[in-house]
Amino acid sequence: MNDLVAYDAVCEAASTAIAAVLRLADDGAMLQEHAIAEASAIGRELVEVDAYDRSALDTLLERLTNRIAELSGPLP
Repeated sequence: MNDLVAYDAVCEAASTAIAAVLRLADDGAMLQEHAIAEASAIGRELVEVDAYDRSALDTLLERLTNRIAELSGPLP
């Protein structure tokens, strides 16, 4: 996978994670303030990642993928 494809994958994962966080807030499973803070942090990470740093992209993609799995699983 080239850097552009990797960056697109990170963008898609960030969008999915943000949507999951906001959905949990809408459902009342997460405080809205926490959801907004996490969504903002994810957005900041996406803007700040160097799109040409493959290692940084891979690390962020792994972190976002893990967070999506956490958000999609059963609630505590």
